[in-house]
Amino acid sequence: MTEATLNFLGPARLARAGAPVALARAKGVALLLYLALTRGAQPRERVLDLLWPASLAQAARKNMRNALWEIGEALGHDALEQSGAELALAPGVNVDIYALEDGLLLLEGGAVAPLEAAVARYRGPLADGLSVHEAPEFEIWLTTERERMAAIYLRLLDRIIALHRGAGGWPAVIDYAQRALAADPLREPAHMALIEAEIRLGQRARAAQHYAALTDLLRRELDVAPLPETSARYAALLAGAPAPLALPAAHAPALPAPPAPFVGRRGALAALDAELAAAARGAARVALIAGDLGIGKSQLWRAWAAARSPGTLVLATHAIETGEPVPFGPLLALFRQPGPARSALEPPAALAPIWLSELARLLPELALAWPDLPPPLALTPAEERARLLQALTEAIRALAQPALVLVIDDLHWADPSTIDWLIYLLDHLRAAPLLVVGAYRPQDAGERLLAAAAGWQRRGQLREIALPHLAPDESRALLAALGPADNPAQAARWIQQSGGNPYFLIELRRAGAADPPGDLAALVRARIQATVPASALQVLQAAAVLGDGADFATLRATSGRGEEETLDALDALTAAAVLTAPAGEYQFVHPLVATVVRRDLAPARRAFLHRRAAQAIERLGAGPASRVAGQLAEHYAAAGEAGLAAHYAEQAARQAQAISAFVEAAGYARRALDWEPTPARHLLLGEALLRSSGASVAQAQLQIALRGFQAAANAVGATRALIALSVSEIGRSRPDAARAWLTQAPIAAAQLADPALGAQAHLLAATVARQSQDYAAAPEQLDQAAALARAHGLVAIQAQVAFERGNLLADIGDRPAALAVFAETLRLAQDSADPIFEAMARNNLAYQTLLAGDSAGAQAHCQAAIGLGERYALSFLWQYVHSTAGEIALAQGELGAADAALEQAFEAARSWDNQIHMANIRANQSQVAAARRDWPRARALLSEARALFGAAADPFVRDKIARAAAALA
Repeated sequence: MTEATLNFLGPARLARAGAPVALARAKGVALLLYLALTRGAQPRERVLDLLWPASLAQAARKNMRNALWEIGEALGHDALEQSGAELALAPGVNVDIYALEDGLLLLEGGAVAPLEAAVARYRGPLADGLSVHEAPEFEIWLTTERERMAAIYLRLLDRIIALHRGAGGWPAVIDYAQRALAADPLREPAHMALIEAEIRLGQRARAAQHYAALTDLLRRELDVAPLPETSARYAALLAGAPAPLALPAAHAPALPAPPAPFVGRRGALAALDAELAAAARGAARVALIAGDLGIGKSQLWRAWAAARSPGTLVLATHAIETGEPVPFGPLLALFRQPGPARSALEPPAALAPIWLSELARLLPELALAWPDLPPPLALTPAEERARLLQALTEAIRALAQPALVLVIDDLHWADPSTIDWLIYLLDHLRAAPLLVVGAYRPQDAGERLLAAAAGWQRRGQLREIALPHLAPDESRALLAALGPADNPAQAARWIQQSGGNPYFLIELRRAGAADPPGDLAALVRARIQATVPASALQVLQAAAVLGDGADFATLRATSGRGEEETLDALDALTAAAVLTAPAGEYQFVHPLVATVVRRDLAPARRAFLHRRAAQAIERLGAGPASRVAGQLAEHYAAAGEAGLAAHYAEQAARQAQAISAFVEAAGYARRALDWEPTPARHLLLGEALLRSSGASVAQAQLQIALRGFQAAANAVGATRALIALSVSEIGRSRPDAARAWLTQAPIAAAQLADPALGAQAHLLAATVARQSQDYAAAPEQLDQAAALARAHGLVAIQAQVAFERGNLLADIGDRPAALAVFAETLRLAQDSADPIFEAMARNNLAYQTLLAGDSAGAQAHCQAAIGLGERYALSFLWQYVHSTAGEIALAQGELGAADAALEQAFEAARSWDNQIHMANIRANQSQVAAARRDWPRARALLSEARALFGAAADPFVRDKIARAAAALA
């Protein structure tokens, strides 16, 4: 084929057989760039949507054909593979991007030339100057890819600088540090590499000027000073030291009580105790405390060490993160900070002069304390290293009496020399009373440390103590130790956001806000930058937008990456402990990370990702229908498309209502109203509230819906609203008010469109007649309702008709017939999967069974009804089922349980403003008080029952009040 070359790093440059070519259309260049970066065949429809979203389908296809023809003329018609519905670059096309991306595979190696060849391809920002009109999604995608390419370039430069620095190639360090600073002027490690190179080359004045310029730049741009590590490194270089060797003594890690409350971790503390006991018996041991950033590793060993007996010496040091590892860095810090370790090397130390002489290679200041030390022997590097390892071991041996604990915090940052010494130490002092405690992050540990741990494990010397995230009760205990929370909901939010990470939880609590404080967000951001490769950032952003529970296909579609790229990214995110996938669905190890990533997204990109997430879920979404519709609603709302958001929120509410999830339905309906109010959505919310919150709050929504339907002359909607209003009054035992609403309904017109409305109207008319004691009119209304339900196959309404017929039979005293009809109601409700009437049938069966003298059977039905109410959050049932439970307990002589259940029922009835049933419950409570011979309370409850009942006509409650009065006579 004709050789085609595509250079996109910098301004786009295209060539054929080495000769430059140009395309007249910017979208042709954009098409080539998209195919190059995706590295695989792409559907034509996807390219059309990306580059010609505003064009009609026919015009878009014509524009793409023209672009493809122009590409073929310029680069050769075999430069693209066009198979059916897909487009791809031909395998032989040369693309500069690939050399840069493939440079990531070279990061672990020690060869600098291939890395230099990779970064040489970078001439500037990706497709610099390319602008494509009327293609907003492409512009957002291009911005993200530019950032990704720049991040790869800087990462490769960092490695090149480190390799040249390690080899002493200071001119090359200056060259590549300047390149890094040209791309990112605020890159502090690059400034420090440049300053060090200048000092190493004797250009101290230039280095001082550069450091002053860095200080000024950071203050001007970010209002911060250089990092403490930068300042310490600069001072050490000026002083001629090889590196900052340790924190000043005033800042050395201390062993007093930890600064934050210590909660839980009993198992980890016991494990450390067991390891110390084993070591004290003469067997050197290693305990590695493993866990995420902020999980409490340091706090654990400090709390444990502070509780040790005086006979156990605890020496603590730490490793620090540096651009180039400092040999034996933790040991330098240990022997230079005030304490027993330094004292062991000062006069009159018992350590033999030969070992002090060897240690002076590492600690030159020993020559001041021991002026008569013999000079160290001239040895080969290998011999010198072996003598130094032995000298350090002898210093520790001298301290290991009667028992020694050596703690190295942040062991994952320890240099290879320190790891080698630990291997040497634990081999040579294997019979010493020595416990080495290391705190480390496994995902940040180098291969040398992991190999050493594997060796200790094989020899039976190692105990790994993995710190899990705090359990919810432990998180609550930690919050309580920090002080009472003013807002329990806020405390629950902190616990959820922290993911059980103690440090995160403490910082969220101290900030006292829903969003993470700036310092914590910066820490999370830094961890992401340090552990997540640039190639995984788009998938990370997609995961943050989707939230926990996203599957691979949805993540891939939302991120816009190819299958293999997405898999690689997810592997990287899992390895970095950012994501986990316990059941095939990805979730964040720390929800706080998702919050920070979402917050850092530019508004346009956030909206774009939410829109793409919604489109992916529409195409791929699996799971409960209400959940899928709810996800679509939230994503479209975040994308700024309120109409679509409201549409899907309404769908979610209806689907939740269909499975009797009324609390969930009310939540979705509220969102739909917030985004786009309509009478139908007010009705939907009112119906959900009627089952979950109370008649009064439901009626407000139902009346708004009614006015809207009446204004639009919508007979069906108005009838539904009036039926719901009638139901709300029946639930409060107010038949006159229920009748007033029902008589307004244009039932005849509505029934033509929906026969169920006619059946419901007759059913409600029967209930109104029964509550009004018009026992002659009720059967006829029930028969009409039953006929309509049978004719139209309305099984759910058949169950409701049977339930009301059972109530009628119970009211007129025909208990055997009522029991039979309630049993039929139960069967019909179960057949139609109607948990509401299943629970109501169970409750009434319980009550009638109790009256028949079978309290055990009554209790079984009542518990089943309570279980259904709890499962489906049917709060309107509590006034009835707890009342029945109270009467069953009273009949069984369990007066305490009776009083508790009846009080629950009374509070539920009061929330629904059902005064008749409140009177019934108080009459029952009066009987409980009388059974206890608490006559004053019994009389007070009876008086309250009479006041609540007033002049009502309900014969059942009137009879209950009369029985309670007779008990007091």
